[in-house]
Amino acid sequence: MNTLNRFILELYGLVWTGLVPFLSVSSRIRQGIHQRLLMQSCRQPFDLWIQAASGGEAYLALELIRQLSSFGSITAIITSCTAQGMSVLKEGIGKLPDAGKMFKTSYLPFDMPWLMQHALGIWRPRLVVLLETEMWPGMMAACRKAGIPVIILNGRLSRKSLNAYMKLQSFWKDVCPERICAISPSDAQRFARLFGMKDVSIIHNIKFDRIDITSRLYLQDGSILPFIPRDTSFVVMGSVRREEEKDIAWVIEKILSAKPDTVIGLFPRHMHRIRYWKQSLDRLGVKWVLRSLQSEPVDRGTVVLWDTFGELNMAYSLAQAVFVGGSLRPCGGQNFLEPLSKGVVPCIGPFFDNFAWVGEEIFKHDLVIRVKNRDELLYMLIEKLTSPLDRAAIMDNVISYVRERQGGTLQACQTILDIFNTHF
Repeated sequence: MNTLNRFILELYGLVWTGLVPFLSVSSRIRQGIHQRLLMQSCRQPFDLWIQAASGGEAYLALELIRQLSSFGSITAIITSCTAQGMSVLKEGIGKLPDAGKMFKTSYLPFDMPWLMQHALGIWRPRLVVLLETEMWPGMMAACRKAGIPVIILNGRLSRKSLNAYMKLQSFWKDVCPERICAISPSDAQRFARLFGMKDVSIIHNIKFDRIDITSRLYLQDGSILPFIPRDTSFVVMGSVRREEEKDIAWVIEKILSAKPDTVIGLFPRHMHRIRYWKQSLDRLGVKWVLRSLQSEPVDRGTVVLWDTFGELNMAYSLAQAVFVGGSLRPCGGQNFLEPLSKGVVPCIGPFFDNFAWVGEEIFKHDLVIRVKNRDELLYMLIEKLTSPLDRAAIMDNVISYVRERQGGTLQACQTILDIFNTHF
């Protein structure tokens, strides 16, 4: 590393040192603060250190360790930045046989170079795996100094991010990973440009491996959500973000005006927005109930305001029409593959950057409907309510589409094993 890049790294570390006291005040960051500072942590060697930023990446990490378990006794420390990520990891690992001995979890240490060097000394990984867009300068520099290979799996890099990283391209070349497995040719080209690498491989997106295409259980009898009346029109507004709340409130009002017997399941993306929705629905004069207080069938023309976790997929399995949020306004989009796995074609808005990896083909296959605005959304949802729903035919199309794109987890694991065989 040249003098300028060493100075950049030292300055980066000083900024972190100055920020830590302020970060520690945050209720979100305070969770796991002792692990973030390596004051409480596993103190044993591992074959792998896998970094999964939050919940989405944590699911990818679980796919990796499930597959790796079939190759032998590979141990791993899996870190995450958020409480959600930690919860996903702990729950998933708890379901794997003998996983407690092989896989441990921890909050990601703050990215101060000296702290990352300390983490490497404690965990002594043979290989560090970064998932998707995870690139931590302190960690990568510490690995380069210790001679520990780093690979990026399921890698994606947007044009906007590339432009920002290119301002310090010399530094990124100095901490260049051993290998990168990107999820598309365009992502591969951007990674290659940033790191000055001649070759970046492309794998299927691991997220496709998480889609369950084996089950045809749609739960249409309502046994799981008994408060949704049988034979009623049921619309799900899933993962609605704050930025699009006024649009969705307008759509809800118009649906109930046009189809007064409809029941609408409203799932805010963040629970702290429940209060807003109570007030908004009252202003509209719309009848609503809280999911947590509901056990008997609701009246038709009611909005069920979901204030509990873990039931969105169940609701998708009963819905005739679905909107997946974070997409009417530029919020990046939410997971529109989940309703597809339940045999219903979802509607989304024009903004879905976080799921652009799925590819444009999904729209050409009529598996997802993309609308431009709330007016088009209203039109499509009402059309769905008035059209018969053939879940079996939809699932046949989904199965064909997904199977062609699965296998990324195995490709990623083979890359890990190849690094092991090459270096050790």
